[in-house]
Amino acid sequence: MSLRNLNEWTVIAKEAFNGSFLVAKALCFLHVTKTYVFTVASLYGPSMLPTFNISGDLALAEKISHKLGKVGAGDIVLVTSPVEPRKIVTKRVIGVEGDTVTYVVDPQNSDRTETIVVPKGHIWVEGDNIYKSKDSRNFGAVSYGLLQGKMFWKIWPPKDFGPLGNRDQNS
Repeated sequence: MSLRNLNEWTVIAKEAFNGSFLVAKALCFLHVTKTYVFTVASLYGPSMLPTFNISGDLALAEKISHKLGKVGAGDIVLVTSPVEPRKIVTKRVIGVEGDTVTYVVDPQNSDRTETIVVPKGHIWVEGDNIYKSKDSRNFGAVSYGLLQGKMFWKIWPPKDFGPLGNRDQNS
């Protein structure tokens, strides 16, 4: 009787091991995909109005093109905040290295503008809602190394489901 119980436990242990191994492989696949291929970003706050709502939009961000240097003006990107390194922010690229960017210094209080040339290895990012955005106007050009991904598809809310195109910078 004890040999039969041992065989039953061996079968159960093998099934449990095979199931655990399958779950471990799936988790590894998800980790690699989220870290190196694409991720789902939860977006909230007023800085990207009207492109994203104040509360709870979801979008997909791919993590390959910025490593290949395929980020340009008009793209929406995920960036590690230069002032709060634990925070990831969503902004629109206004200029890449070598571009001349003219921006309103303090849009709530004046129309005074400044013009800068984006330094090598940096990008200039701004929120679509310049009145409620902390962006390159506050902390300067952002190092290319702080880029985390490029947004490409809005998935929530369902009425806005679809690709995120580049906004024309002249409009």
